[in-house]
Amino acid sequence: MSRAGGGRPRDPAIDAAVLAATVAVLREFGYAGFAIETVAARAGTTKAAIRRRWPVRQRLVIDALASVLVTPPVPDKGCTRCDLTRSVQLLAEALHDRLPPRVLAPLIADCAGDADLHQHLLAVLVQPSRHAAATAVKRAVERGDLRPDADPELLVDLLASVVYQRALFGDAPIDRSSARPLVDVVLRGVAVDFERLVRISEQPAHLRHQH
Repeated sequence: MSRAGGGRPRDPAIDAAVLAATVAVLREFGYAGFAIETVAARAGTTKAAIRRRWPVRQRLVIDALASVLVTPPVPDKGCTRCDLTRSVQLLAEALHDRLPPRVLAPLIADCAGDADLHQHLLAVLVQPSRHAAATAVKRAVERGDLRPDADPELLVDLLASVVYQRALFGDAPIDRSSARPLVDVVLRGVAVDFERLVRISEQPAHLRHQH
């Protein structure tokens, strides 16, 4: 969240009200119809008070979206196929279920010309999910399930790109049934023994860590 300038300390209650109102306005009107005046009215504050906290509207929107996201847990079921599938599902759930529709694509475009805004968007909205997925990939390499030369960041890019494409272009979101085929396409290229990973994923959870 942006830091306040000099003067009186910020009131956390106003901050929370503004962020909640921002999410509500985005859900109702999308990014194209977003207006600070509407947020101020719903939050019971003034446009000037919001501007003191968030001098640019993009930072307000980014911080509001971050307020409805949660840092995803790193899947760790002792099953590479299961962990990567769950990583894809967690990212899809964040983009499609938690974020308001018609916001992410125009927000990314709006921040593209400002390096600071772009980096803030990546750090707040993208990197937490990437870190969780990359950690799952690294564990798979350490278990010997993936080739030692597998690049975790590249594998995460391959898995996440489909999720982001669907979120940005409005295609049907990745769900439980489509996440696994996506993971399998990638695993067939980097797994040491893909069929073994399939067998492990089909076993009861309490048996997986024995491999």
